[in-house]
Amino acid sequence: MKNIKFLFIAFSILLFSCNNDDSSTKETENQNITKMYDEIISASMANTTPCTNPAEWSFAAIGSKACGGSTGYIPYSLKINVPEFLKKVENYTNAQATFNKKWGIMSTCEIILPPTGVDCVNGKPTLVYSDLDN
Repeated sequence: MKNIKFLFIAFSILLFSCNNDDSSTKETENQNITKMYDEIISASMANTTPCTNPAEWSFAAIGSKACGGSTGYIPYSLKINVPEFLKKVENYTNAQATFNKKWGIMSTCEIILPPTGVDCVNGKPTLVYSDLDN
């Protein structure tokens, strides 16, 4: 979860560091995208529901890098309305892709590998990544 927040903050800083003619429109659009992200985090229940059984959680790719691919992954409870949640994630990802194109946003182009699952660590859903070194 910390990785997602870090990526989002880094992306937001990158957005504000680029100057364009209509900065108030750009800022408003960025605020709308940020609001969408906050709603997704809330809807995921990752910060409000204790994680006691990893089988009750899943994850989804979220966001759109300017050069392609997602900005990260987000865990979500399977107790929510999953199709509605995934639609919100899709809408957010599409909005971010549109924003990137419209404003000429640049990003890093490294590929973010998907997690292998979700585990419960100290009551929080935590994305699990395979150890490629083994």
